[in-house]
Amino acid sequence: MSEQQVSIDRFGNPNIFGLAAFGFSLFLLGMELVVSHDIAGAALYAVFFAGVLEFVAGMWMIAKGESYFASILTVFGMWLIGFFLLMTQGKAIGVFNGMSAGWYMLAIEPPLVMLAIPAIVQRKGVLCAAFLALFVLVLALGLGFAQASATWMLVAGISAFAASLFIWWLMWHHVHHLIADL
Repeated sequence: MSEQQVSIDRFGNPNIFGLAAFGFSLFLLGMELVVSHDIAGAALYAVFFAGVLEFVAGMWMIAKGESYFASILTVFGMWLIGFFLLMTQGKAIGVFNGMSAGWYMLAIEPPLVMLAIPAIVQRKGVLCAAFLALFVLVLALGLGFAQASATWMLVAGISAFAASLFIWWLMWHHVHHLIADL
């Protein structure tokens, strides 16, 4: 391993931060949609928190030369920040409505599928399961917003719980590698 690679590797594994924050936001979204709408504020700020951490982790991964996870983290990070802005600033300036939120959700489906293809080809089971849960979550959330459907929102909440578990499972794999390298 080159001296430059060793110095870059000393910067750690940013996937852990991005995945932990994403799982956190998905769990709180599931809690809001399934358990109590009273935690909507916590879920909304968790989305912002996850978006920022995922974006930073993605940039960190680009610096390390790992483009696949960097792409996943930066795309989802910026998408989450955009959703936070739509839900806050969009409401403040009067451009937020169910249809705009629904189409914002549904528009990420093609990039989500494209980002999932390498995981499917490489048969990365947990990552594939996370992508599947995210696909169902985004689809249900988009339809729930667009149709003002409580049923779709419940499906989205359950999918958010499943996605958070798979995302945290991925995070654990990265933590385990970090511990094994000590």
